[in-house]
Amino acid sequence: MQAAAAALDAVSAVDPNDPYFTKHTHYSDCIEIRGDLPGVRRFDRDALLALPRTSAGPATIECFTGRHIRDVHEQRGVLLTDLLDLAGMKGLPRAQCKQLVIAVHAADGYVCLFTWHELYNSPIGRGAMLVVEQDGEVLPAPGGGVQLTSLEDLRLGPRSAVAVKAIEVRRWAAAPR
Repeated sequence: MQAAAAALDAVSAVDPNDPYFTKHTHYSDCIEIRGDLPGVRRFDRDALLALPRTSAGPATIECFTGRHIRDVHEQRGVLLTDLLDLAGMKGLPRAQCKQLVIAVHAADGYVCLFTWHELYNSPIGRGAMLVVEQDGEVLPAPGGGVQLTSLEDLRLGPRSAVAVKAIEVRRWAAAPR
């Protein structure tokens, strides 16, 4: 039990007052894209790092209430739309795409939701990315490895996730008649 506690302390041995870097016990360096797409697609560490990246920064991550979470000087990552297109989104009929909801799952159970409309027909899509490098560190262990950020949101915290492990694409059920 003491060895496990020591290992957890080592993971969070950054600034103990920084809530972002406090006790992150989850880590992900690969993701799986699954759901209502032509097939399942998995991107391991090497595949993620080999994809074309976009850069952004600086950014302030705040909770919906306005509480400061962290400042990031630079982020590099892969746009969520690029990953979805590689997984087959481009090949789906447009009418079907308009009914899709995209859930980004973190290893701790946190889920961030997007619609196809947001990602492909609004500024949100230009800023929704899986971060693979933050402030010069590739897949930062204290930050859980692969992270999600949605830079065009008014508050960046609610759709910010660490240790992203999966992206699930589902069709929104028809409304009851």
